[in-house]
Amino acid sequence: MLLVTNQYEVTSREVFLKVLGTVVVFWLAHVFATAVSRMGVVADAKSPFSESLRYAFAHSAGLLIAAVVPLTIVLLGVVDLISDDIALWTALWVDAALLGLLGYFSSGAWTRNTSLRLRVGAGTALLGVCVVLLKAFIH
Repeated sequence: MLLVTNQYEVTSREVFLKVLGTVVVFWLAHVFATAVSRMGVVADAKSPFSESLRYAFAHSAGLLIAAVVPLTIVLLGVVDLISDDIALWTALWVDAALLGLLGYFSSGAWTRNTSLRLRVGAGTALLGVCVVLLKAFIH
């Protein structure tokens, strides 16, 4: 979303609001889809809807958490601590780094091989770098 909103001449404030709104909408959709899909698994529970909803909130929390760091960086541009361009570019590069860390740590669930985990992390970070480069070519 940072990439899309920054294609036009926009301020950090506009990007912040659009990205925040998009994250909330996607999060709500994810919570809903997860809760509905979980209903079949817990159909025999005392309160299947409540149990499914609790599970969905916990399962979907990562989507909100992942947005905190880049949105905080964009917020620095909103309050004029850094320029809009620096805020948006920094948020994009931080996203790429976060993808790398996510790849590294999540691969720990299926391998303890440090070399492989580093390669997985580099691969997911490369995905983020591709997004940043795409932004550079579009803009």
